[in-house]
Amino acid sequence: MSKVILVLTSFIQAATMIAGQMFLKYGMQKVTDFTWSWHCIWNDIILNWGIFIGILLIIVTNLLWLYMLKVYDFSIIYPLTSIGFVLGMLCGMWFFGEQVVWTQWIGVLLIMGGCWFIVR
Repeated sequence: MSKVILVLTSFIQAATMIAGQMFLKYGMQKVTDFTWSWHCIWNDIILNWGIFIGILLIIVTNLLWLYMLKVYDFSIIYPLTSIGFVLGMLCGMWFFGEQVVWTQWIGVLLIMGGCWFIVR
């Protein structure tokens, strides 16, 4: 398979994973007081649409991962999951208003450089 398809598949898998995690985060922000009680788990978590969508996206993520395990070498695809770290940082900044410092940007550049060397 071509390297472009490999990188595109890795990006889609990482983006789906991050989207799922973002929906889980959004859903958990709606939980006012987390307790290990049936009422909290049922009303605040199971019936929470953000958590429901997040779980569905995590399932899609895992199906994509199974496809990647079947088609590509593990030693190549596993390090490419680090694309998720980059997307996660950007989404935290854009959607949740989190502050990103210059050392995090250096980390992103190092991660992307590592992905480039792996695919090369």
